[in-house]
Amino acid sequence: MSLGRSRELLAELREFGPSGTAVEMAYWRVRPGERGVAAEVEEGFGRAYRYVGPPELRELVTGGGPGGQRVRTAGEFAAWVDARTAAELAEPFTFVVDLGGAPRLAPRRSEHVACAGGELVLGAGEVGFRRSGGGGQGAWEVETVSNLSTGYCPDLRPWPAVAAALDRIGLPHPGGFTHPVVFRRCPECGQRGIVRDEHYVCVFCDADLPGPGHWNVDGVPPAQDAPLPAPGDTSRSRPDPGNPRGAVGRAR
Repeated sequence: MSLGRSRELLAELREFGPSGTAVEMAYWRVRPGERGVAAEVEEGFGRAYRYVGPPELRELVTGGGPGGQRVRTAGEFAAWVDARTAAELAEPFTFVVDLGGAPRLAPRRSEHVACAGGELVLGAGEVGFRRSGGGGQGAWEVETVSNLSTGYCPDLRPWPAVAAALDRIGLPHPGGFTHPVVFRRCPECGQRGIVRDEHYVCVFCDADLPGPGHWNVDGVPPAQDAPLPAPGDTSRSRPDPGNPRGAVGRAR
């Protein structure tokens, strides 16, 4: 792989450790221990993210609004993508993964909070599609996917939830975010921003920002996170559509 992609994967490992099925994570828990390295496995997809952007944008979201288009099956995605224009398909779409584990899609310039209907999300960013095989009338696949959402400012942890949502509707996809974004909140001035080139310094006041592994954009206590599966629930090798926080874990 390219040097750039190698750096991205290394950043993901530093930030969150490897993720995979329950069986894979059981393996990861044992092997480091054999080498004297303590490791633990966390089940589920982690936290649910609340909107942290400008309040006036959230106020535009009405309580029964439709939000983004919820896509739950391959057939629903096919109907949705067939209705898109060539101009729309030429650029990425705004997306969120709702608490039911389904993707919601909207035009790129839509606000993520509107796409989510103002609700908590398991992931948010931008996603681009292309025809499988490079063209023709074949099936679709994911070309690009990121966690770029200045409204929710997610870290890189939502990738398993995003991957499961794409698997759910039958879309082949890369093995991780093609354009990962690192968000931090400045502990001095309180501004939220993007860390570029691993330069953990606030662009507003030059204060030091928390480094890798210390996402701090939202201070919601753990009780506000998305519920995790019951302890010992490791019977599934991939998330169940009815319980999207199933047997996917993360080693640290």
